[in-house]
Amino acid sequence: MTTIAQTHSPGLTAGTLSALSSYNFRLYFAGQLISLSGSWMQTVAQGWLVFHLTKQELWLGVVALAAGVPSLLLSPFAGVVVDRVSRRNLLMFSQVAQMLLAFILSALSFTNTVQVWHIVVLAFFLGVVNAVDAPSRQAFVVDLVGHEKLTSGIQLNSIMFNLSRVIGPAIAGLVLTQVGPSWCFFLNGLSFVPVFFMLWVMDVRSVSRISGDFAPLKSLKEGVRFTARHQTIAPLLVLAITASFFTANITTLLPAFADRVLNSPKEGYAAMSTAIGLGAVFAALSMAVLGRRYGRGHVVTAAVGLVLLASVIMSQMTQIPPAVIFAAIYGFGIILQFVTVNTMIQSEVPDQYRGRVMSLYTLTFFGIAPFGSLGMGFLAEHIGTSTTIALSATIGGIISLLILFRSAHIRRLA
Repeated sequence: MTTIAQTHSPGLTAGTLSALSSYNFRLYFAGQLISLSGSWMQTVAQGWLVFHLTKQELWLGVVALAAGVPSLLLSPFAGVVVDRVSRRNLLMFSQVAQMLLAFILSALSFTNTVQVWHIVVLAFFLGVVNAVDAPSRQAFVVDLVGHEKLTSGIQLNSIMFNLSRVIGPAIAGLVLTQVGPSWCFFLNGLSFVPVFFMLWVMDVRSVSRISGDFAPLKSLKEGVRFTARHQTIAPLLVLAITASFFTANITTLLPAFADRVLNSPKEGYAAMSTAIGLGAVFAALSMAVLGRRYGRGHVVTAAVGLVLLASVIMSQMTQIPPAVIFAAIYGFGIILQFVTVNTMIQSEVPDQYRGRVMSLYTLTFFGIAPFGSLGMGFLAEHIGTSTTIALSATIGGIISLLILFRSAHIRRLA
């Protein structure tokens, strides 16, 4: 089978920073860094607010589920749209929608009228927007840098995303402890202005789109059929689904873990969130080096084992410093796993299927993960937060290792 990796091999050997030579990508990188940092601020503040209002882990899962259901239903169809229309226009629309939702939550919080059902409803609408936004952002990278620098673009996109995981929670921790969650939501709303402006001013080259009659069900079936029959993409997606359901959503329980186990609902929560972000940034920076030296298949396998060990040990910590250390190791492992899988998938998928395949990939953590979060929230109510984290990590790690064991060719991928 001829793959994009074989057809465009220069993209696999380009330097990690080569995509920054593109003016459009530099604009996109700067704007998204600001916007995503604001989004992480809101994520941290929203998690704290939900647990503050309810004191129940289950509600953390309910909010995550509300955000994930739209993605589960809409992401595959959104991929069909992404393959046909301007991805820049889709992203401009999504920035405005997310900004309005952030300002609404901010207003409710400032006026002390916010209730948990408000957060659930707003999370649902944010999920609708993310169903379009996420596959658009994943597929937009090739529009900005072309195939020759695609791997660099993916890696820098991941670095930007995970750098925001450091900046956002760090600022959120300061703002949350000093002036409260309302300002986190308000600042997040403002953060969408720069990325909208940068998307507006950039001159994106024309990229071929699917032509002909718009038949979404037919296009969706073609994308699913292509994915299911691909010997590399299919098991990688199953691996992503497993990680999303069992291990990536451990962070959903961090507000409860910080409160009940660490006895530090604000400072401990912010410190662990920032540590996970620091580990994630280091993972994104080191992925290219590790992949070249050991092979991406071996990197994914090692990352799965690292996430399993770090999660289980972290769940047993009762003091902030060791919990933060293992949170950083967990952040390193989980992002190393996802970034490597993302790069491997994008290296295999041809352009005419890119939007649909990437919509299925984003579906794994926007549409599947929330169901895992709901299950973890329910379990935590009955068996405790620490036990739930350890159990979920163990099940997810074992299943992931079995997938890699059955797909030996993935472990051998360079």
